[in-house]
Amino acid sequence: MLRLDLTQVPRLLEIEANTCERLEEAHRMQWLGEVAALKESLRHISEKKKQADRLRWHAEHGEEGTGALG
Repeated sequence: MLRLDLTQVPRLLEIEANTCERLEEAHRMQWLGEVAALKESLRHISEKKKQADRLRWHAEHGEEGTGALG
């Protein structure tokens, strides 16, 4: 499994914005398969953002409370 590099979070946000734009276009054009795929991509991006938040929290607070965040 790939490990998220916190320095790449701005790039992840760019990808998210681009995916949202593409999703709007897919809705307008009624490309239902593309809509479904882009929604799935956004779900994965959201998970990566949550992972980045956890990594950032651990970097700022050390290893205290690691078990609570899973």
